[in-house]
Amino acid sequence: MDGRPGGGGGAVSWRCGWALLAALLAGCGPAPEVAPAPEAVPQPENVAVPEAKMDPPPAARLVPVETRPFEEGYEAGYTKGLGAGKVGAKLPPTSAAEEIARADAGQDAARTERWQRGFVDGYLDGFRKVVTGQK
Repeated sequence: MDGRPGGGGGAVSWRCGWALLAALLAGCGPAPEVAPAPEAVPQPENVAVPEAKMDPPPAARLVPVETRPFEEGYEAGYTKGLGAGKVGAKLPPTSAAEEIARADAGQDAARTERWQRGFVDGYLDGFRKVVTGQK
C-alpha cells in the first residue's frame, strides 16, 4: 500500500489515462474546410442606390388639460387665506378649508371641483404664509 485511497494500482490507472487520452486525440481530425463567402453582386455604376429614409416617430396626441379653474380657485383661496390668517394662529384642517371653498363656490357653474381644490390649496398656503411669515 502506498497510502492512496483505493489501495494502489497506480500503474493500471496511468495506463487507462493514456489510453483515454489517445482515444480522444484520435477522434480529433483536421478541421473541415469552409467554403468561401460569395462575393457581393456588383452594382452598375450609373444606377443610383436609394438611401434609406428615416421617418420621424409618430407624435402622440394628448388632450389638453384645462388648469384655468384650478388656478383661479387658487388665487381666490390664497387671497382669502391671507385675510383670514393671524400670526400665531393654528392652521385650519383641510376639511374646514373645503367647507369654505364650497360656500364660496355657491351655485356658480364655473366653480367646479377643480376650482374648489385650487381654492383649498390657495387658502391653506395663504393662511400658512401669514402664520409662519414664510412663502
